[in-house]
Amino acid sequence: MSIAVSAVLRTPVGLLLLQACLGLGALLAAWPLATGAYALAWPAALISVAGGVLVLAVPGVVWCSRRKPRTLDISPVGQFRLTEHEVLEAHAGRSAAPAQPLRLLPGSTLWPALLVLRLADDDGRTVTVVVQRALPGTLAFRELAVACRAIAARGRAL
Repeated sequence: MSIAVSAVLRTPVGLLLLQACLGLGALLAAWPLATGAYALAWPAALISVAGGVLVLAVPGVVWCSRRKPRTLDISPVGQFRLTEHEVLEAHAGRSAAPAQPLRLLPGSTLWPALLVLRLADDDGRTVTVVVQRALPGTLAFRELAVACRAIAARGRAL
């Protein structure tokens, strides 16, 4: 049985909209907090504004901040490669840079509807990849989950 799989991972639009609503909600909550008559009204309003700006403006605060599509490739021998596509080159199917081979770390979570893959390269750098079943563009979720479970079982047997 070959475990070679390739899947394109994209952040869903709904999740990005939810992040924007969360940031706007924090900004809008500052006004009632500032007009309140209790002791911590202004500090609470400032914290709310800071949180809203942080969620809206600073990339990487929440896990859905990655907007570029990525390709997760699993070779037949069980090596992972994660490639981030440039926006203009994504339509041509070319990646920006060659990806280093990665390995699956023991702290990965393989649930039926969610995969949280902890991957590491030979230099020790780690990356966490979150894949949901119902996301558009992840049609190969089942194959990806089966391949990850096979690699995890193979790692336990060694």
